[in-house]
Amino acid sequence: MQVVGVDGCRGGWLAVALEAGTRSIQARVCARFTEVLTAYPDARAVAVDMPIGLWESGRARMRPCDALARQRLGNRAACVFIPPTRAMLNADSYAPVRTLGLCVQAYHLIPRIRELDALLTPELQTRVWESHPELSFMAMTGAPITHPKRTPLGQQARIDALQRALNLDADTLKTLWHACRTAGARMDDLLDACALAWSALRHTRHQSEQCLGTPERDARGLLMAIRF
Repeated sequence: MQVVGVDGCRGGWLAVALEAGTRSIQARVCARFTEVLTAYPDARAVAVDMPIGLWESGRARMRPCDALARQRLGNRAACVFIPPTRAMLNADSYAPVRTLGLCVQAYHLIPRIRELDALLTPELQTRVWESHPELSFMAMTGAPITHPKRTPLGQQARIDALQRALNLDADTLKTLWHACRTAGARMDDLLDACALAWSALRHTRHQSEQCLGTPERDARGLLMAIRF
């Protein structure tokens, strides 16, 4: 049984695939999300660090799942960006959406969110769902990791957590890094994708948790939930 964790990166989408019951793990960068689905057609769960299920219009505002995720993360709440509305996905400059309250970090995610939003249906969402690596690491360690992921301390804390959770050794992680670093991915992208794959794996074992509020679904019927 295969599961996949996917994180957006400069080169497109960094996918980490795990085979349950084995130590098999692989990483690749796909330019388009459809390539991820083609590469792993039999994956039981695909956990993606990207908003799925959006408000239609108006100002940028938290979805219920965002608010619950922020509560879970405490001092690390700022890691959960407020996503754009569906109407904002057509923006070709920051100025118009800035006036509607969208932060610049979320603005730079618009191409990835737009790509995923055009693809997702309620049916596909039964196996391709939104996750968040900081929630995954919190579930691994029992508390949010206090150091930011791009600092040396933060990176090492995440490596340590993954080595324990996935039984990864340093050589395996180095091999994964060599497989994707030239394709536009950073080390923190790889660590995040590994954490998401771990969440996908524990979902198949009926151990995952989720942030889900009211309303549960957007206007297109997509679930607004963050599972980890």
